[in-house]
Amino acid sequence: MPQFDKITFFNQIFWLFCFFSGFYLIFLKVFLPKLSSVLKARVKKLQKGSDGALIFSQEQEIVTSNFNNAIEEMTSVVKNSVLASTEKMGVWSDSTVQTINQGSLKTSNLEMERSLHKQIVSQAHCLHHLEIRCPSREDCGILFAHTFSYMDEDVSLRES
Repeated sequence: MPQFDKITFFNQIFWLFCFFSGFYLIFLKVFLPKLSSVLKARVKKLQKGSDGALIFSQEQEIVTSNFNNAIEEMTSVVKNSVLASTEKMGVWSDSTVQTINQGSLKTSNLEMERSLHKQIVSQAHCLHHLEIRCPSREDCGILFAHTFSYMDEDVSLRES
């Protein structure tokens, strides 16, 4: 058997030792550092991921509370400004209505009163002439009924 030949046995062991020691040195100096750096990076990434998730959740709670506080402050500012503007608008509308009533509408109100007064006086004058011409209402019943219906409409309009 050639593997047990004493002349080549030392030669085979020498090359076996050289090959495995070379492979071991290359593996030790090249592959193991790369493998260990990948494993360390993976471990750091996992730790950072779990720590990052914890930090992220804490940061999310802080941001949420700040956002809610900002919304509450904004709501109160808007509510106060709406209330203030509503009060100002009420005061302005009251003063404007009073100014218009005292200024512009005073003349129109007076004219309306004068025209109503003229109408009432003219109707009373017509009734007076009718009573002079027709002393009894039975004689001029239709005429009186027609005139009184107009007067009743004017009274109902003035009351409303």
